Amino acid sequence: MEFFLNIDGQKVGPLTIYDVREKLRREQITPDTKAWVKGMEQWQPLRELGPLKESIEIHIADAGDQEITISDQERQELGRQTIIHNADKPRPWLRFWARLIDAPILLAPGLILIYQIFGAEVLTVMLVPAWVLAEPPSVIPSVTDWATLFVIIAASWTITETLLLTYFQKTPGKWCMNIRIQKENGEGINFSLALKRSAFVFVFGMGLGEPILRIACHIIAYLKLTREGETYWDKKCKVKIIHGSVNYLLVVALTLIIMYCYGLAVHKLLGEPELQQL
Repeated sequence: MEFFLNIDGQKVGPLTIYDVREKLRREQITPDTKAWVKGMEQWQPLRELGPLKESIEIHIADAGDQEITISDQERQELGRQTIIHNADKPRPWLRFWARLIDAPILLAPGLILIYQIFGAEVLTVMLVPAWVLAEPPSVIPSVTDWATLFVIIAASWTITETLLLTYFQKTPGKWCMNIRIQKENGEGINFSLALKRSAFVFVFGMGLGEPILRIACHIIAYLKLTREGETYWDKKCKVKIIHGSVNYLLVVALTLIIMYCYGLAVHKLLGEPELQQL
């Protein structure tokens, strides 16, 4: 849910509910500040909006300079909201690293299928840079082959990630980085929403699997996260990303395991004699 505020005659927004609560705490706005949310016919005071009507921030702001008493339950709620607010801050590099961990796992079913259909040589063309090979590849995929390869890779990414998000609400990379995806109301995401988000990530986050486009997409995603606090696909799917504390030892261990498995697969695929002596 995005809020727009009317502050001194100026339209400010879009803001998250956490941004609005923070402004109330800092006394930058009042409960009578006019606000608008998509679907409303006119501007209304913050105190009349459902998500904020019973919030502690509104009650404290209404109390003004008068002495007020906060119960233990209210104090715990304020602390919980502060934790959520801090956890909600964008952390682009953690999300980028989580995607790097996820990529070989999500693409593995597609690569196995390509190996079964096209054989080792075509898979070599896809996985291994030309400068690593001792000789140019003997098989060059046709346009039809490349189209089929693209469909398989796209399906592998979207379907695998969709199933993981639907049943576990996390992928291995997100689990490792302690990243959680949820709807704006706090509920977990269902199959259709997970499928929609996975497709958006493959197109706008992974650049359809094309290396140059992927680099451009990573840069754009980083800029949007640092400036707007959310990526294009999270905004379109109306989901929130919650960050928890990260066990960096687990991150390093899982990264090394994936790199080892990938290297083992390439070695198995090519064989030692076909590699250049670097």
